[in-house]
Amino acid sequence: MRKKIMACIMALAIAVSFMPTSAFAGSKVKMTGYDQVYVSGKTAYCAGARGLYKVTLKKGKVKKVKVLYSTGRTWFDGSQIGAMKKKGKYIYFLRITGVDNLLYRVKTSGKSKKFLAFTYDYAIKGNKIYCTDGEEHLKSYNRVMKLNGKSKKKTSKDYVLKTKRSNKSGYKVYSRIKGNYVQDFLITPKGKFYLGRVYLENDWEDE
Repeated sequence: MRKKIMACIMALAIAVSFMPTSAFAGSKVKMTGYDQVYVSGKTAYCAGARGLYKVTLKKGKVKKVKVLYSTGRTWFDGSQIGAMKKKGKYIYFLRITGVDNLLYRVKTSGKSKKFLAFTYDYAIKGNKIYCTDGEEHLKSYNRVMKLNGKSKKKTSKDYVLKTKRSNKSGYKVYSRIKGNYVQDFLITPKGKFYLGRVYLENDWEDE
């Protein structure tokens, strides 16, 4: 009987030794965000220099454009919006600042825009948001909070954000400088469509 028990223990020990280390580590929260275009049905959410656009499509062509979030002005010919994620009736995204990014959400209707956190990146799983919050001086911690930004607290749970240009082949945003403005265009397999423009701030003008 004792020999059988020892044999079972040895067999278990050998099996455990061949298991991947990831089996013991806590699983990470993983999310894919989109830096230029996210297509959902007949709607495309587009990140441009002016901000976040909601674009109504018909057979790949632009029929209606609405600005859900405006950056106000820009200092370069690229987008300040990244890592878009649609969750329910909301679009979550990062406002790129060059220091700490700003996590926002806005309803797909354009209402209820809300700042959620200072963070480098983020990930959503279920009804929780995971992010690295840099609010405390020179320190940052992994945080978890509700989708509305409430009940924020520290967590040991790690997360990974993966970004892609678009979730649909052939769709991207193109921005160009024209005069004192940056113009945004949505490119689809059906052509190039104008979305909007934003004033280009030239800091060197006063020097």
